[in-house]
Amino acid sequence: MRCTEILAGAAIAVALAGCEEVPLTPAPVTGSTPTAETAVTTDSAFMSGLNALRAQHGQPPATPDSRLMTAAQLHAEDMAANGYFNHRSRDGRSYTQRIAAQGYPTCWPVENIAFGSHSPSGALAQWTGSPPHLRNMLTSGTVRFGLGQAGNIFVLDLARTC
Repeated sequence: MRCTEILAGAAIAVALAGCEEVPLTPAPVTGSTPTAETAVTTDSAFMSGLNALRAQHGQPPATPDSRLMTAAQLHAEDMAANGYFNHRSRDGRSYTQRIAAQGYPTCWPVENIAFGSHSPSGALAQWTGSPPHLRNMLTSGTVRFGLGQAGNIFVLDLARTC
């Protein structure tokens, strides 16, 4: 099964639970060797959009967490550097294992990945239009998140606080 949806007239690969790996040709990325020292930042428009969406559905705001940001960023960079698109890393690790490796206690973690958007807000729009991804973003309770981007590959890791 290939995970491709047509959104706004453009073919954009979107990973859904149970989908097989989708080979891709990502946009060029500088510094494509993932490291634990990878710089991560929080996109304010993305955070505002995510929290507006959560508020519309009666959920409290999600707050950024540097451990989740690092896990998301490293996975985005790994997919870009190695030309694949999957929730499972090439070394066989799941997102739960990648999150735990960054020191976050894995309490109800979920992951969204997107390919093809050119901005964090564009990735948010992709995920909002997909029921499984929307459900992840609306995880109930107090939630922390980390957003990673490498070229046009985006990773969003979310987890409840423990």
